Amino acid sequence: MPLHRVVAAAVAAQLALAGCSDAGGPPAPATIVVHASLAGTSVTTVVVEVSAADIPSPLVFNLTVANGVANGVLTLPAGSSRTIAVRAYDAGGIQTHTGTTTLDVQPGATLTLSLTLTGLVGGIDITVTLGHLTITVSPPSGSVAAGGTFPLTATIADEHGAPVAASVVWATANPAIATVDGAGLVTGVAAGQTNVVATFGGAAGHAAITVTGP
Repeated sequence: MPLHRVVAAAVAAQLALAGCSDAGGPPAPATIVVHASLAGTSVTTVVVEVSAADIPSPLVFNLTVANGVANGVLTLPAGSSRTIAVRAYDAGGIQTHTGTTTLDVQPGATLTLSLTLTGLVGGIDITVTLGHLTITVSPPSGSVAAGGTFPLTATIADEHGAPVAASVVWATANPAIATVDGAGLVTGVAAGQTNVVATFGGAAGHAAITVTGP
């Protein structure tokens, strides 16, 4: 067989194997932020259920309800035909609202759409927004002496600017310059500059830290 045919056959075989490997692997994760205003309703609990043909058991999430607002972050396998069902309940456990939508979800999804929850016992409907997150670290920069500490805070918001009740994970880009604990307290280690990062739900916020001293 001519050499060029041998090479072509080998490449085709490798591509076929690669395609089989990708098809057999688990779906990539996607993150979707859920936000709903509950003003004027008796809702105290919001349940989100995600199902699909390639999700063996439905995924169930409880949103955090505080001050008349429901917030949460869904982490689910990316793929097509994800059915998202949302149910709302009052303090007595009576279901008051329901709504369902089906959508295709891409890895690291930042889609924005609205879902209407229809009242089952009268009253007003609820609009649920699915979108992406923004994380803001305050202050965005700072200076600390080696051996000293510097506090940072982080806020999470959806695409409308509404706060999302959740906790970020803190990390430092260079622990030889500065470290950070789980509460965002930075400790200077040695003179230099580094970034301290707060992450949650596929989003990140940064603070530039300068450490002074020997």
